[in-house]
Amino acid sequence: MEYRLGTDNRIKARGETVELTCPQCGKKGHFGVFSNFERRIAVKLPLPLECQTVYFLVCPNCAAVFGVDEKKGDDFKKGSPLSIGNFDLKDLKPFKPEKQA
Repeated sequence: MEYRLGTDNRIKARGETVELTCPQCGKKGHFGVFSNFERRIAVKLPLPLECQTVYFLVCPNCAAVFGVDEKKGDDFKKGSPLSIGNFDLKDLKPFKPEKQA
């Protein structure tokens, strides 16, 4: 399955979480936290560019990938390891590329 995790070319490692239980495999582990930058053109003034940081976690046991809210990721990046818990993990939406005509 293919997922889109931001639009930047660089993925940054942000550290590891406290021990969490993976919803996919049910095993406990310290998930790796990564971030990427996403830019989108938006119809708004003064800047027509909408930017956000996309945070995602990878299970160390089964390599399942989960997303988290930007606020939770920002708190984790600022040094709060307890900001991401088991209930913050979100399933990713599959990426469906546009079909070329």
